Amino acid sequence: MGFIKGFIMSLGMYSIIPVPKNSWDEKNKHFVLQSLPLVGAIIGLIWYGLSLLILPLFMPIMLKSVLILFIPFFLSGFIHLDGYMDTADAVFSRRSLDEKKRILKDTHVGAFAVFAVSALLLFQLSAVYSIATSQNSVLLFIFIPVVSRCIACIAVFRMKQVFETGYAASFRNGTKPIHTIFICILMLICFIAAWFLVGITALPLLTGAIAGLLTMWYLYRQFQGISGDLSGCIITVSELAALICLALL
Repeated sequence: MGFIKGFIMSLGMYSIIPVPKNSWDEKNKHFVLQSLPLVGAIIGLIWYGLSLLILPLFMPIMLKSVLILFIPFFLSGFIHLDGYMDTADAVFSRRSLDEKKRILKDTHVGAFAVFAVSALLLFQLSAVYSIATSQNSVLLFIFIPVVSRCIACIAVFRMKQVFETGYAASFRNGTKPIHTIFICILMLICFIAAWFLVGITALPLLTGAIAGLLTMWYLYRQFQGISGDLSGCIITVSELAALICLALL
């Protein structure tokens, strides 16, 4: 029952999908991050379903690509993209560790964030356009948001936190090694299910996982820890890498 409440809390926090009012329960907040990959599964299912509806429409392929591109961003309330932009501002500032941490918490959007998100959208649009024109299976859209969030959860669960306060540090309290094992098993199930469904075309999931792990390692070295914004960056980069790989197949 606690996990179900945690899942509802996670759904309300990390997506725009409506949840019952007064669903927040402090006693179950340690289930919020553990449920994040399942939120990704719902986002992925909607992404896949809407893409199947959009692709046959009689409209320019570029317009269809833009619509498909923004579905996961919109469903997540752009929260992970916000973390990606904050991270870009801090990393590319090339300042001292303390200054980078200050920039990471700054709510203002800097020039580096604008350049970084422009590059991200350009690459992601190119990937989605290639997928749409090559008729590659969009079935992986179900799994990509799950794997990216699994990597982000592992980062938060197993690594030191940049800030002692904040959502990531708060949600980590009360978690146990079994929660990390659960996330790893869930990610393995995604890999196996995708392999049986699409064969070698499931390779982008592995690419996304590797990109997420490398991003996690790089950001940990940059900030000597992980935060909510950094985990959002991990999710964003992981999904971009998976889409690019899918476009190249």
